[in-house]
Amino acid sequence: MHAQQLSRLLVREIQAATQGEHTPVMLWGAPGVGKSALVAQAAKTCGVPMIDLRLSQLEPSDLRGMPYQKDGWVEWAIPSMLPDAMRHGARGVLFLDEINAALPQVAAAAYQLILDRRLGDYRLPPG
Repeated sequence: MHAQQLSRLLVREIQAATQGEHTPVMLWGAPGVGKSALVAQAAKTCGVPMIDLRLSQLEPSDLRGMPYQKDGWVEWAIPSMLPDAMRHGARGVLFLDEINAALPQVAAAAYQLILDRRLGDYRLPPG
């Protein structure tokens, strides 16, 4: 697929997400061919923020959060890098880069975000 076609596809998918149609998109290609730049440009075209997480640089606790005790129970502190409608707005793009090079536990957490739109008690914002 050519870059221009891919750019149009990404814009279309971002716009569809505003109507509740969440189709995960996976880009596969050699390093340095511009995948990240295409996603950033599509987000900019749609006027939405993009959160770029380089999964190969993360530890499992970076996505899952850190446990803490509250009223005799264990709760999980939601990592600030994950999308939050109050901080980042109701719409946006979560770009999970380098999933193929991530630790297995990080990749498993990322796949739960991709497929279920949640991770533990955390849920991705609707947009």
